[in-house]
Amino acid sequence: GRDSSGFHFSMKDAFSLGMEPDGVVLVNGPQGISGIPHDSTFIIGVVLVLLTLFIVLRLINSRDGRAIQSIRDNRIAAESVGINVTKYKLMAFSVSAALAGVGGVLYAHNLSTLSATPKNFGYNMSIMILVYVVLGGIGSVTGSIIGSLLINGGQEWLRFLDEPLTVAGVNIPLFRPGFRMVIYSLLLMVVVLFWRRGIMGTSEFTWNGLFGLFKRKKKKKPQTGGEA
Repeated sequence: GRDSSGFHFSMKDAFSLGMEPDGVVLVNGPQGISGIPHDSTFIIGVVLVLLTLFIVLRLINSRDGRAIQSIRDNRIAAESVGINVTKYKLMAFSVSAALAGVGGVLYAHNLSTLSATPKNFGYNMSIMILVYVVLGGIGSVTGSIIGSLLINGGQEWLRFLDEPLTVAGVNIPLFRPGFRMVIYSLLLMVVVLFWRRGIMGTSEFTWNGLFGLFKRKKKKKPQTGGEA
């Protein structure tokens, strides 16, 4: 809480804060934080995503980023060549925590009341974020973006499977609420089985690579000898 003398902190309850009568409780414990202004917009979200991509890509292509990648691939080999493993692990944790905090602030300004409930911050949310990375490709920034777009878009594209289907006056019992998630889970299993390293693996999206998929190599015509 906060009053005229400053901030107060307690892990027990609001009565243990010891504030003055004009004090205001900022965090209401399990009741969550209320009165958050709705300042989150689509433009702000896009700007923060672009800023995050810029920071992450600059880090990956820097000396520190290459050291972090070497630790990811083989910690013992990286330590044997003189890389400070503890330092770069703390750096990676600090940068990721800061970027996650920016996302949390944007998420909080999209709600009127923020509370740690299983619906918002439950086990399924943690697994979903992990699936983003695994499906897109561990070690690929663009793969994580593609994975998040496919997962969130796939849930909406398959929504018609939750609607009852009637063919020639006969109700098909297969299509019912929840069937969408069954098909969605099967599709994820197929992708993981056939693309174990994810869709992108450790590769990154480049315009040259995209154009190379549609560009056909011209076959060289065999040279024929002259007439005798």
